[in-house]
Order: sequence, then structure tokens, then C-alpha cells
Amino acid sequence: MVISGNFNTTSKEIKIVESLLIQAGIEYEYVKKSINQDDEDILVKLQNEIVVKTIEVKEESLARIKKYNDLGIDYLSAFYFINPRDEYIWKGAPKKPHQIDEFESKINIVKPGKIYYSKAAIWLFYATNGDEIFFADWFLGKDMTSDVFIEYLRNNCLFAVNNKPATQLSHRDNHQSATFFINRDDPILMQLKQSIYSIFDYENN
Repeated sequence: MVISGNFNTTSKEIKIVESLLIQAGIEYEYVKKSINQDDEDILVKLQNEIVVKTIEVKEESLARIKKYNDLGIDYLSAFYFINPRDEYIWKGAPKKPHQIDEFESKINIVKPGKIYYSKAAIWLFYATNGDEIFFADWFLGKDMTSDVFIEYLRNNCLFAVNNKPATQLSHRDNHQSATFFINRDDPILMQLKQSIYSIFDYENN
């Protein structure tokens, strides 16, 4: 089943990865969009390397980062409420972790979030301030999709049903999506954070 989404991010994703590699002095052969968008967003091949790096790319709202300093982790890519009226109960302010079981009893999940199915070796979260990169946080995909991390999100982090921008292709359908929010300074997340050099196994830094 094809679920509508916002796919107009290709050039931005390529540009941000290229910019970060250039800033770090990491030479690459190419940065391009993956044709397997469920597996990863971006493919990177460094110069003189055989392995192609696969990356999940997530842009964060600068306004939200400045206010809450939270990363949004894709919890549910598509679901719908069994009773459509429940949408008005669950949408809005983020909900507490102890509410997650009740929430899941009210919905049918069509497609889980990327923490459950992404095959990307690397995850990148970033925000920009105009043309400037405000932050870029790198993680290993195996850490972000691990059962341990998912359980931590479920037990400790707020979650919210997303508001659909009018520009998103799914704006007019009845599917919803949901996000976990974890603070960038969360000690568990900080343990998982990587440098750009370690994430690309780059020794010339």
C-alpha cells in the first residue's frame, strides 16, 4: 500500500550532506538520493572507499529546537483512528509515555515508523538557520533502531500525533503519523551520538 507523504526533500537532503562533508574536509565521490526510500534517504560514497554509506536524513524545525531542543523520532509513519472522533482527543499537545498503550488501542497501524524498518547505516538530524547549519547530530542506524532504544522511547519520551502541513501530499487523506520527542541532551541519546569522522570511519581528521 502506498502511503502519501512529503517527498519534495531530495535536493535539500543532498545539499545538507554535501555541505557537512565539505565542512569536515571529507572527500567524497558522490552523494545521491536512494531509490529505496523505505530503506534510506541518501547514498554516500567516499573517495577511495568501496562501501557505500546509507543515511536517514531528518530536518528539525529551528523554532522547535530553540524552544524545546528535542529531536523528533519517526514513531508511526501511517495509522488511522478506529473511531475518527478520537483524533480530536489525541491530536494537539504531546502525550505522556504512560498513555502510549491506551493510544495504540485506539488506532490501526498501517505502517510503523522508521525506527522499526529503516536499514540506513547512519542517521542524521539537523536544523538550519537561513543558509547556516545550526546543528548536525549523527548516529548509527543500528543504535536508533535497536529494541533497547525503542523501549526507552516508549517508556520515557513524549509522543504526539503530527499536524500535516498543507504542502504535504497526505494532507487530504485520513492517515495520521506520530513522533517521539527526545531531548538532544538526554543522557541515553548522548551516549549514542557520533562525530562525523567516526560515523564515516574517516581517519584524515
